[in-house]
Amino acid sequence: MKKIVFIAKTDLNTDGRILNQLKILENTYPEQLIDFILLPDKPLKISCGDNVKMHIINTQFRNNKFLRVFTVLEFIVKSLYLLFKLKPHILHAQDTAIVQPVILYKFFRGSTFKLIYDDHEIPNENERFTKRILNKIEELVLKKADHNIFANEERMEVLRKELSLKTNCSYFLNLPYFDDEESSIELSENDKNSLNELDNSIRKGCKFIVHQGVLRIERGEERLAELSRILPEKYKILLLGGNEIEYEKFIEKYKLDKAKFYFRGSVNYLFLPKYWERGIASIVMYLPTYINNRLCAPNRFYISIQKGLPVIVNKNNPVLSNFIEKYHCGTYIEDLNATNISRSIENLKIKEDMFKSLKKKQVEDFLNAYR
Repeated sequence: MKKIVFIAKTDLNTDGRILNQLKILENTYPEQLIDFILLPDKPLKISCGDNVKMHIINTQFRNNKFLRVFTVLEFIVKSLYLLFKLKPHILHAQDTAIVQPVILYKFFRGSTFKLIYDDHEIPNENERFTKRILNKIEELVLKKADHNIFANEERMEVLRKELSLKTNCSYFLNLPYFDDEESSIELSENDKNSLNELDNSIRKGCKFIVHQGVLRIERGEERLAELSRILPEKYKILLLGGNEIEYEKFIEKYKLDKAKFYFRGSVNYLFLPKYWERGIASIVMYLPTYINNRLCAPNRFYISIQKGLPVIVNKNNPVLSNFIEKYHCGTYIEDLNATNISRSIENLKIKEDMFKSLKKKQVEDFLNAYR
């Protein structure tokens, strides 16, 4: 049996992309053991499965930004030691933060193992100097990898062309692949109360459009404000994420009517689907300020598709617009007005088997990287 090693710097408690990949491998190869080298952003509080052996790297000066260079060096040394000790047949490296030990290990071990590089983000145009150095190392890893996995098709095509990549490439959408995740943690009292309030409002005829994430210019806060002004009487925007101070500033900045919003704030990401189940549509916007925004389609976009909710997106995000055009699952915020908004949203019906087919294809493509 081949030895598989994952390496990542992340908060694995909430990193749905990596957790989904681990679970797909576990379901497909139940006897396969996976070693995981982790530099944790937060203490690990979850179990990743009986087939995953964690190798947690703790560093002396992790949270001291002035001594960050020592943290990086310590991580490189400790992770290289583990890589040479574990001798993986397949090394699955997760994003930019771990490229230094990975490229060094590739230099020493050459083609004795298969390198899968998982590129989560494209570098933005305004990166700081140290990040630009990391990006150059990442480009080398992308060229040396046996298989590159990207966040979506559009990012894959951009980097494939920009870097003239000759290696095998695929993409892995951050879909909600498993339905049982949200049952592992008990709902908080705040969540129970909020869901009850939403249900009571729905029984009285209220219809919610779900927006999840912080309120920022680059995430379309101005267009969200404009949308609230044209909503029919019974419609409200359900705001998930952010904090109450930011919400109050948003209301004051655009002189909005609070009656058009239901502010919930931060929600455990495992429970987000429960809120989507109370909506009739969702809204996801990323303005083309930087390349990562232009080519971004977050997890909440795919939760909407899973739950059968049409998605309101901005036209100048190619990932979001290409997806809704291909699968007929949404509409553009630029096309909505006071007279057509209700019809545009409620007449959109997403094909029942669309998400199932998409998920099956994504799982097959991901597993092909391991074959």
